[in-house]
Amino acid sequence: MRKISFQNIGLIFGTIIAISLIFILLSIEITSQPQFCGFCHVMKPYVRSWQTSTHKGVACVECHIPPGITSEFRKKFEALSMVTKYITGTYGTNPWTEIEDSSCLRCHEKRLLQGKEIFKGVLFDHTPHLLELKRGEQLKCTSCHSQIVQGTHISATTFTCFICHFKNQELGKGTSRCTLCHEIPEQVITKAGVNFDHSEVKRLGMECIHCHKDVVRGEGEVFKERCLTCHNEPKRLEKFNDRELLHRIHVTEHKVECIDCHREIEHRVGEIVNRVNTKCEVCHQQGHSPQKELYMGIGGKGVDPQPDFMYLSGTRCEGCHFLPPKEGGETMEANEISCMKCHGFRFKKIFNQWKEGIEKRVSEMRREYEKYKDLIEIEKRDTILHNIQLIEKGKGIHNIRYSTNLLIHSYSILSSELEKKKIKVENPFLRNIPFESKCLNCHLGVEIKDFKGEKSFSHEVHIIENGIRCESCHPKHNGEPMKRKLIFEKNGCSSCHHRDKRECETCHREYLKVPFEGKIFDHNLHIKEMELSCQKCHTFEKSRGMTLSKSSCAECH
Repeated sequence: MRKISFQNIGLIFGTIIAISLIFILLSIEITSQPQFCGFCHVMKPYVRSWQTSTHKGVACVECHIPPGITSEFRKKFEALSMVTKYITGTYGTNPWTEIEDSSCLRCHEKRLLQGKEIFKGVLFDHTPHLLELKRGEQLKCTSCHSQIVQGTHISATTFTCFICHFKNQELGKGTSRCTLCHEIPEQVITKAGVNFDHSEVKRLGMECIHCHKDVVRGEGEVFKERCLTCHNEPKRLEKFNDRELLHRIHVTEHKVECIDCHREIEHRVGEIVNRVNTKCEVCHQQGHSPQKELYMGIGGKGVDPQPDFMYLSGTRCEGCHFLPPKEGGETMEANEISCMKCHGFRFKKIFNQWKEGIEKRVSEMRREYEKYKDLIEIEKRDTILHNIQLIEKGKGIHNIRYSTNLLIHSYSILSSELEKKKIKVENPFLRNIPFESKCLNCHLGVEIKDFKGEKSFSHEVHIIENGIRCESCHPKHNGEPMKRKLIFEKNGCSSCHHRDKRECETCHREYLKVPFEGKIFDHNLHIKEMELSCQKCHTFEKSRGMTLSKSSCAECH
């Protein structure tokens, strides 16, 4: 038998080693390809989510194997074990992996540790979340970035943020402070027809929760039954109340989704139906139902639902009722200060106008009803009384537009019923407004208001009787302070009134004593006592307006 030399043995072993190395290198290369990861059918959903993610250009191993040769061999051994289990049919259907921060920081170190960024409209800073303890816990990248959520891959999961920021926190305090994430807008925001300048929030020291009260739902509680989905050992279950231990193991040392243990907390603008479901109702459910119905624009008869603008924009009861109760009272108060806190000092006049206007209107409607109620059909009488009582009990200022429309509708019922009996009623405070105008969103009530000064002016005559729109005399200002209150032509009111030769007394109801050429001229003496007409002394010229003819003075003087 031919003897094998040591040289041949060495060659054989060298060949075997070389082939083995080539096989190992090829295996490493092949198993590092994402296509190989999708070979097992249990991994296919994960590969599909990766293919549509922002990381689709990054190979799986770049994230799933941390830097270092030791990690490379350890992960390859784990992968070999998974392949073996797959071939032998002993694999599980819920594959589990953990991604270390060092893998993420291969690419994201500079971006994550320098500066802030906007995420879904929220100002977010990675630095304190990674480098500082948050509520006593050391967070990892994957504490916020889920490995797979609803078909996405390594995406930020907002419910993790909400559990950390709102769990056991009073809204607006501590980690639930709005300004931690949201900058106060500087611009004017329009919602539901209402203009609101958020820059006033900072200037006046307002609290966001006055309007945004219902933005958090859920307590994020943990039920012991959830532990049983992973654990069944009695000794482990005994540690249920050891918060520090559980968070260290599940959050700091390992990657366990917060949602696996905690019930979800929602953070968003609430549904409109919940904007009046406040803590006030714990005590005042019955006493405050008329106010709630008026604010929501419901409960009246004969008028379509018409929610108040502030209700549509999300303002809750506490948004206005934040003043201390009056002596002996229990209900938080609201007055013109409530409006001024958000809308500025100019709103004091508007508030008082609303209050006086609706009180005058409901008083007039009550008076007309009591005077003629016996002449009206029972069903229609009940409609009128229902609307009056809703406004009286619910305080009409909670929804000035809806309250006004209910009174106008009630008055139209009363008028039509009395006309059948040949009785005519005329109440200027209850007439219908002949047009819709954005001006009346704030200035409702001015249409029945008279002004007296050098000249008397009646909005009622102009708006209700003649249907003249606000914009005919006033400039549009879109919520901004007006630089000019009126926009008349050069000749003022005469551009409308004098050209059709209306009676002067329509506007000039009071004949004043006025200075004229160093003396006092008494209109009363000439018009009332001497019964002279205005046209005797005054003439109208289109180019110059109303003028005084001195030659007419000479006829008498």
